[in-house]
Amino acid sequence: MVRNTLIYIIVFICGWVLMAVEILGGRMLAPVFGSGIEVWGSVIGVFLLSLSLGYFLGGFLSQKLASIYVLMKIVASAGILIAILPLYYDKLTITLWDFGPRFGPLASSVLLYLPPSVLLGMVSPYSIHLSTSSIASVGVNSGLLYATSTIGSFLGCIITAFYFITMVGIKNILFASGLLLITVAILGYFTSKNNSPN
Repeated sequence: MVRNTLIYIIVFICGWVLMAVEILGGRMLAPVFGSGIEVWGSVIGVFLLSLSLGYFLGGFLSQKLASIYVLMKIVASAGILIAILPLYYDKLTITLWDFGPRFGPLASSVLLYLPPSVLLGMVSPYSIHLSTSSIASVGVNSGLLYATSTIGSFLGCIITAFYFITMVGIKNILFASGLLLITVAILGYFTSKNNSPN
């Protein structure tokens, strides 16, 4: 019971952070590349590709190595990659200006967003495997988990766009989002350890 509750909390937070970073993605590229359709097309396209890769890798890894501790490592790794984005994203986008108005934003999006987004995409399919106890419950369980993730994404999108960007700033949001994932992963690790049957 404790483990499943933990998994739902993690899926919700990962959905929130994923969409928050996507909303920030266009703003991070705007100072160098502007905010035109090429920028948003690059950002959205890379996030979709990242999720596809993450869904596949998460499902594959869950079959080979199903462990709550591995899930925590995935979440913490995504958190680290997001937390360090403020250190270099502006310099990277300036460097990639030479790629032009189309391939510059695309290359920037791949380098900045693909690694952490792939990891966050792995969370839902991996969580489904961990929290499903029988074949009969797969459909309901996967539906609830994806709904939880999507609600998190909706709230992360709206609250980041409406409030956080103007109140906190891009770099602070990125750092706080990464730190949140790392903290949740650490707490999840020790909570699972303390509630293990051993």
